[in-house]
Amino acid sequence: MSTSNFLTIPLRRTDHIGLTPAISAYIEQSYDQHPGMFKNDIAELERLRNNVVNPEVRTSSATNLTRYFIQLTFLSSKFPADIKVNFVWYGTLGYATSASVSHNDLQFERANILYNLGAVYSQLGFEENRSTGDGLKRACQAFQVAAGCFEHLKQNVNPEMHMNPPDDMSAATLDVLMYLMLAQAQECFWQKAVLDNIKNSLVARLAHQVSDYYDQALNSAMRTAAIKSEWIHHLTCKKYHFEAAAQYRAASDCLSGGKYGEELARLKAAQDACAHALADAKYVAKAVAEDLKGLQAKLKSDYARAEKDNDMIYLAPVPATSALPAIKAASTVEALVPREVEKPMDALQEKYGPPLFAKLVPFAAHQAASIYVDRRDTLVHKLINAKMDALTSQLHDFLTRLGLPGSLQALERPVGLPPSLAAHVEEIRASGGYGALQAAVEDVRNLSAVDSAIYSAVADVLHSERKDDDELRARHGTNNWRRAPSMEAGGELYKQLDKFGGIIKAAAESDEVVRVKFRESESTFRVLSRDLREIEDFLPKSAQVTGIDPELELRSSELRQKMNEVSQVEYRRRKFIEDLKEKAKNDDVSELILQETARLERLDPLGKIEATQFEKLFTERLKMYDDDKKRVEDEADMQTGLQTDIELANMDFTATLSKSRGQTLSDRERALQALELGYFKYQELMSNLEEGRKFYNDFSRPLTQFQEECNDFVYSRHVEARELEGDIATQFDRLTLGRRTESPLPAPRAQGLPPPVLSNNVLSNNVWSPSHGIQFGRRT
Repeated sequence: MSTSNFLTIPLRRTDHIGLTPAISAYIEQSYDQHPGMFKNDIAELERLRNNVVNPEVRTSSATNLTRYFIQLTFLSSKFPADIKVNFVWYGTLGYATSASVSHNDLQFERANILYNLGAVYSQLGFEENRSTGDGLKRACQAFQVAAGCFEHLKQNVNPEMHMNPPDDMSAATLDVLMYLMLAQAQECFWQKAVLDNIKNSLVARLAHQVSDYYDQALNSAMRTAAIKSEWIHHLTCKKYHFEAAAQYRAASDCLSGGKYGEELARLKAAQDACAHALADAKYVAKAVAEDLKGLQAKLKSDYARAEKDNDMIYLAPVPATSALPAIKAASTVEALVPREVEKPMDALQEKYGPPLFAKLVPFAAHQAASIYVDRRDTLVHKLINAKMDALTSQLHDFLTRLGLPGSLQALERPVGLPPSLAAHVEEIRASGGYGALQAAVEDVRNLSAVDSAIYSAVADVLHSERKDDDELRARHGTNNWRRAPSMEAGGELYKQLDKFGGIIKAAAESDEVVRVKFRESESTFRVLSRDLREIEDFLPKSAQVTGIDPELELRSSELRQKMNEVSQVEYRRRKFIEDLKEKAKNDDVSELILQETARLERLDPLGKIEATQFEKLFTERLKMYDDDKKRVEDEADMQTGLQTDIELANMDFTATLSKSRGQTLSDRERALQALELGYFKYQELMSNLEEGRKFYNDFSRPLTQFQEECNDFVYSRHVEARELEGDIATQFDRLTLGRRTESPLPAPRAQGLPPPVLSNNVLSNNVWSPSHGIQFGRRT
């Protein structure tokens, strides 16, 4: 049987890329292992890829693709998807076949390899000699495996990609390919049934299922821009061709059963379906058209014979076509996913090993370490230290409302600096004072400007590309500009852009709060940064007191005792926070993660390790901070009692002070209170600014990486647009030339295969028996 009445899936093309330097650099930057340990693995991976760059139509090509696919699957358990390698692939369906798509995504590479595996199986089935029973069996098997590859690609691999698949790998396109392969597999089975002289009723059901599969492929083709019009015509022609074939076989079965009226009705239905198919015949391959014309001739001959016999002999009523019993389709094929594809880890262990990068600590383990650090830091800094700082801030606010320690210091030190304030001044001067604070404000402002500039540049690049794409789509028309819109093609990038924009906006608002606090207390910070003598001269002096009332001395002593307790609380909390930070710094969970990784790999040597598998380890490890969390609760309870004692002691002190001196807060008291409050604000702002500097320095790394990804995306889109415009121009010229010559559209052909020639001997003695093509049943 001529092979040209089938379609084959063309292979996607790719370029040679240098995996060795890229993967070596990635291991060196992202792992705690030296890339030299894996030089043989990297070289082997590069060799495997080179073997599948331009595969030939042979079984060894399927083996090479399978081996590389399996290793890529195993790599996914060791590496993240983005390993800084841009995998470039070219589409082969539709009209924009010269446009390339490039992505830094291991799953994109894996998807293309599986696609090509399906394409190779489609070509292996295409190449079989389908004039023999054994050849039909092999072709049928190959087409089913091809269908399984496309089904698995759609359901299991595409969802793992970190981008939307190109049009010729979309869900609708893969449905077209899968149903096309099933249709051709079912057609092989139908042909084998014809060769084996299976009864007509069963052959009719087989043919009806062939028509159904072609119909499902055709419906899917209407939902994608990746299928050429030549394929649409082929699918349409085949759908009606086998609808006619099914009715023809059912008519033959009716003749055998003496149902002469139904025979005529079914032959009429077959002729109608054949007429629908012939409407597309001039656009399809010659072999398809010749098969169809052979069927048409046979139907015409049989209808004339049946009509004459019924009119002259049987006189059976002829039912309407709509009243005919439906032919129940019989599917004998299915999408067969190769075991190596469905269970690649098992195949790797049995046949395609050894696994590459087996000694590389899985990326999930590195992710787990990062996740633990994030959770630990969140627990320590936000749920423990931040709460402890908040308690201390509440205590300072409470003291400020009471005018403490200013009122007490003014009484105890009518001249000079109180010892506690002098210690605070020295601490501020040692940390750089006002100059260091001002420099930190500028540092954060500059770092923020750099990150904001990167973000703005990325946003401009993406929005500019989207604008260009919209203009080109409007210029060429949606039907011609057959590629995904920018928001769809770069969906994940636009989501990340919004996410980064939200982060920058929130950071800017926080920065403004810090700057407002700085401006509000700037004059106080300047004073606190002076020499002690200058600060003494700055402070107003109280009138010299020759003696203090005994009761006032008692009350001030009681209040001073409570204020000393506050100092002790502050010191204890500072020490607690410092010790906790050191405890967290030394909390290295790496060894435990490696031990757990080794345990998981022993349980399933080729299984993919996920970061979620370390959750139990995290929970147990973080229990070491339970006592610290309890410490915060205890401090809160203690502070409540201390504040009550201070409030009572201060009430007694101020009442006695008022009776003794007959006045309220003096200028000195207010000045001392302002300097004490300024010290705490200085500490708070320095902490805020240090966090800001750390945030912007850390944030610049993912932001810069995001910028690189966006630049790569925009570059590939620009290249794709130029090539698509070229393809549109070429197609326009081709269509224009076609109108001038009034020639039909070219029929789809296998890559590199010339169309076969059919025998001209189609009819002989009114019995259709071509030496090539579809053979229909004889009257029985």
